[in-house]
Amino acid sequence: MKTKLYTLFILMLCYSFSKAQQQTLLTNITLHQYLYNPAYAGTNKGMQFNAGYRNQWAGFENAPVTYMVSGYGSFKKRTNMAAGGIIINDKSGLISRTSFYGTYSYHARLSKKVNLGFGIGIGAVQYNVKIYNAKVYDKDDEFMKNNILNANAFDANAGLYLYSKNFFLGISSQQLSKGKIYWNNTIGRLTPHLYGYMGYNFTLDKKKKEWVLQPSTLIRYNNPAPYQLEFNLKCIYKDMFWIGGGYRISTSACAMFGTTISKQFTIGYSYDYSTTALQKYSNGSHELILTYTKSAKKKKTVGDKIQDADEEELNNIDNSIKTNLKNKKNEEKK
Repeated sequence: MKTKLYTLFILMLCYSFSKAQQQTLLTNITLHQYLYNPAYAGTNKGMQFNAGYRNQWAGFENAPVTYMVSGYGSFKKRTNMAAGGIIINDKSGLISRTSFYGTYSYHARLSKKVNLGFGIGIGAVQYNVKIYNAKVYDKDDEFMKNNILNANAFDANAGLYLYSKNFFLGISSQQLSKGKIYWNNTIGRLTPHLYGYMGYNFTLDKKKKEWVLQPSTLIRYNNPAPYQLEFNLKCIYKDMFWIGGGYRISTSACAMFGTTISKQFTIGYSYDYSTTALQKYSNGSHELILTYTKSAKKKKTVGDKIQDADEEELNNIDNSIKTNLKNKKNEEKK
């Protein structure tokens, strides 16, 4: 009888988890764009690798923890195309969720300054429930000792990304497949998550162009949960240092900062402070991301090569004149 009750409880837990918000909740919109939208891959015409960590509601026992690894690269001969991969692992109590995706994106130039990216992601989601870790009254129950529940589901993502040097606008949908999750005799389902986000770079000093103010906003929705809306504001100095803050409506406020080293390595940190009753029990949420970016070398046109040749010839003439003048001065001294 006890075993049946335990089984029923675990299955109810799994079912409720599969019906709730299933996607990772992240704070730093601009540094996590590839996780939100497969169309973002290839925007820098090069390669990018990311590693991230988030500790949700620090202070709670068995609070949600997320690990993220991703990377993409533009095709060598077709730099308007890119392919990449994403692995995300979420752990919350007894339940662990791991997602794997391969992505492809294509970018079209709409004008000299504006581009539009299309992206798709294909992968799978795996749930793992370690029943033997549950705290129960009867520790000798064989069902609780030896059982692990597993469930898998096919998944697909898609998105659009409109961008230029000063603005970006993204629309994407996660879990389009609505894949079924089988928990023994109970069936759950992946629910689609919709995202819309945008941002703009305002140059504060027109002459030196060292200071930039970047407001951004994101809206997410997954039925039957209500819409979630959040706003972020960053102040960026020389594309090297930035500091900012944000607010997630009726949920939390955040502070963030980061730095970029040698135009390749970026380190970003954000801290969320709950504005709900959770603040009495939680120490907030911590999020860290490390990024390595290598932009593709710009392919020189025929005009560029001619200009380089002309500049080289002028430099040679200039050096020759300087050498002759130096020799004349030496002769005059003699």
